[in-house]
Amino acid sequence: PGSSQRKWRRRLRRRRRREAEEQEGAMELAAIPAGAASDEEAAPASADAAPLVSKLAQTDFTPGSGNALQVAVACALGLESLDGVPNFVAAPEGYEASLSSFLSGRGRRVCKVKLTEAGCLPTDVAPVPAVGTPCVVRGTSPRGDFGHVVVGRVAADGASLDLVHDPHPDATMLRPPLVWCAFFPAEGDAAVAADESRR
Repeated sequence: PGSSQRKWRRRLRRRRRREAEEQEGAMELAAIPAGAASDEEAAPASADAAPLVSKLAQTDFTPGSGNALQVAVACALGLESLDGVPNFVAAPEGYEASLSSFLSGRGRRVCKVKLTEAGCLPTDVAPVPAVGTPCVVRGTSPRGDFGHVVVGRVAADGASLDLVHDPHPDATMLRPPLVWCAFFPAEGDAAVAADESRR
């Protein structure tokens, strides 16, 4: 990586450390009554305590209308089944409108971010999603010249993405280039402020 990218990554790491320290300090000051929250709910947001990603499998392999996106979204949200999750790609209104409607019904929204040529989050995503945040990542299928999506997480460097689950049974993930990723923050959460022009 170039000098400016290294400097950016150093600044990002320092900022992440400061945010983690501030969050840990706030957690120590908070008085949580016994039994009010589970250990998982009370744990600080870190890569080790990141939301769980479920491991569901793709079942429809129809070119252009398979259910990889349906499965990847359900997994990124930690859902245990596909019940109530539509096949977004097959929706007549288009996958983005269908996905937005589905998330809105769950108090969430979609933040789709175009990745850099290196497959990283751009430097102008502000604020940057927390390390370990699950997302859906789009790239090229290793099985042919067509798109595919898998589940990813924001890596420890805060810029790259770790691919953690491929809905396809062969589990070969993606071929570069990685094109975009989508996060699903709660409505009103400023965890990702994706500029619509970067889609």
